[in-house]
Amino acid sequence: MDFITVLIVILGIVNGFVYYITWRLIGSLQKLVHPKADRRNGIKADLAITAEESAALSRSSDRASFFYTLFLNITAVFPLMGILGTVWSLMKLTGADDISANFGMALRTTLWGLIFAIIFKLADSLISPKLDRALDEADYLIHEHDKEKRNG
Repeated sequence: MDFITVLIVILGIVNGFVYYITWRLIGSLQKLVHPKADRRNGIKADLAITAEESAALSRSSDRASFFYTLFLNITAVFPLMGILGTVWSLMKLTGADDISANFGMALRTTLWGLIFAIIFKLADSLISPKLDRALDEADYLIHEHDKEKRNG
């Protein structure tokens, strides 16, 4: 395997770990907001949260957002890595004998870049709605806590 293809595969493995961490962080954020956020949905629940809970929600939201953004940015790099591999291999052409090997490398890097981009874009569709909802609920609770603190 050529250098760019290996780099794409390693980046895919790293992004898989980032996705897993993001998934876990979203789950822990959902556990923090769920019992409190029922009031917003019309179900009686205790909205009052302590300053420590507010800080924990804020930290958890920030971490989940950070890893999700990292995941999205790494995902966006895969097609670019495929194009880089294509350009790299075509620049190495020196004669008619190199065309076959370098053209194969160009197609391979493009293929792997697209495969990883598609896989992670589909994976993104599984976590982005969960993260959006959890962040929305956390933001609501934090703002309600701040409003109660100012009024009380």
